[in-house]
Amino acid sequence: MKCPQCGTENPPGKIVCRSCGTRLRAAGGAAVLGQMSEEELMRRVRSDVRRIVIVSAAVIVLGIVSGLLIR
Repeated sequence: MKCPQCGTENPPGKIVCRSCGTRLRAAGGAAVLGQMSEEELMRRVRSDVRRIVIVSAAVIVLGIVSGLLIR
């Protein structure tokens, strides 16, 4: 998708331009989800869940390590 503001070519599915930050899609994100196949939607959900689990695990590990270092 080409940015209307700066002309930078952005990958499909981007919400804002990676160069200037201009919004590339209309605010109706639900319409985009409606056009997505079930397989694509599940892939995105799995990816988001994986990221949440990784970040949560990192926070827990850092909390434990910092707790041990403070003692």
